[in-house]
Amino acid sequence: MRFFDAHNHVQAFGSEAALAAAMSAAAAAGVEAMVCCGTSPTDWNQVIAVSLKYKSVIPFFGLHPWYIKEGAPGWLESLGSLLTRFPAGVGEIGLDGGRNAVGALRQETAFVEQLQLAKKLGRPAAVHCVKAWGRLLELVRLVKPCPFMLHSYGGPAEMVPELASLGAYFSFSGALLDPKRDKLRRALLAVPLERLLLETESPEADAPGWRGGPAGITEVAAAAAALLGRPAEEVAELSYNNGREFSGEIALSHYNHD
Repeated sequence: MRFFDAHNHVQAFGSEAALAAAMSAAAAAGVEAMVCCGTSPTDWNQVIAVSLKYKSVIPFFGLHPWYIKEGAPGWLESLGSLLTRFPAGVGEIGLDGGRNAVGALRQETAFVEQLQLAKKLGRPAAVHCVKAWGRLLELVRLVKPCPFMLHSYGGPAEMVPELASLGAYFSFSGALLDPKRDKLRRALLAVPLERLLLETESPEADAPGWRGGPAGITEVAAAAAALLGRPAEEVAELSYNNGREFSGEIALSHYNHD
């Protein structure tokens, strides 16, 4: 089986040795590609370095809603310049109503500006959303961006059809292994198969007893397959192909960078 890890932060491993071990394990598990998201200007260079060292890593750069304060004046121009010089997507960006220390307006402004930049450059976007699904839907309707991925989707199943019609892909993580996440399971079953993605959120582990690292995507795929009533091999291949479709020319450009 081959796998696509649709969302992680492997630049955040604590040491080169830990990163090398995780990437080796991922390769052995069949992880052929992964989206690695930067969260603020402070880690964009780390994402570049990791993506240049490991061909499986597809870089994304963005200003995460948790780190709006790290966006010094000119950060958006710096992001635009970086994206014109380097084949990459936009992300991780989004809204978070649970950690809204800077205020909703600043979060929304940064989110819309980055969605508009992604649309202008024709880049896919990786989107974070917590406790702000209604507002996110309103803003996406307004901007009409290029394909975007709702990472670790936690919204209601009822919202899936409209988001899909607006270009959304839906990524699910090791949280599927948590027996308490009934809402999450209902959402998974509502997602069109051609928009399904799987992720690890590495190096974090977001389910009890689940291992961190991109190799953990094998367990996510097995959990998703069991819930969907489909063979694990089919779900792995489906999510792999969807991941390549989502990342599009970014993946092709990156794989040919050397």
